[in-house]
Amino acid sequence: CAGPPRRHRTHPRPSILPLQLEAKRSVTICARAGQTGKSTFALRYLVNGDFTARFVFDREDEAAQRLGLSPTRSPYDLAVHLIRGWVLFDPHGMFPVNLDGALAFFCEWAYAKSSRLPGQKILMIDEVWKFISTQRLPAELATCLQTGCKRGLAMIFNTQLPNWLHLAIRNECSEAVMFRLNDSSCLDFAVE
Repeated sequence: CAGPPRRHRTHPRPSILPLQLEAKRSVTICARAGQTGKSTFALRYLVNGDFTARFVFDREDEAAQRLGLSPTRSPYDLAVHLIRGWVLFDPHGMFPVNLDGALAFFCEWAYAKSSRLPGQKILMIDEVWKFISTQRLPAELATCLQTGCKRGLAMIFNTQLPNWLHLAIRNECSEAVMFRLNDSSCLDFAVE
């Protein structure tokens, strides 16, 4: 007799928190000419804000160096750094030659984690125009933009070229912080 059938151990699925239906959209575009302090502004915004988690797509390790925190370069780092509340994702560790794929992965990952974490979270992408075009927006980034607020996920985009941002980002913008812009087409964005 073989006995009763073996039961497989199942791991409980992490609970997804209820949607934050009353949350207001928070998409900030910080535009300024190069080397004039927009990254400093954005990092201070992250440091001083009351966020459960901060997700930063840090393709040049600038945020990690400026904040004195270790960059996130592996799946293990993703888990550990999420616990500390600062995920400064260096895409070169997991996606050495595919930065577009890295951005898609990171947006999807931040969105999924935001669904399971209480409170406000924020996703920062510096110079996002390098990974999108005015006609192409990765679906994972679009999801963060369009429904992230229901999961408490705010977004901040730093850019020297706000006129190169996809229309979906410009339309979802709830706050624009404009500093010195010189190009006339960039100034047109500020007027809009």
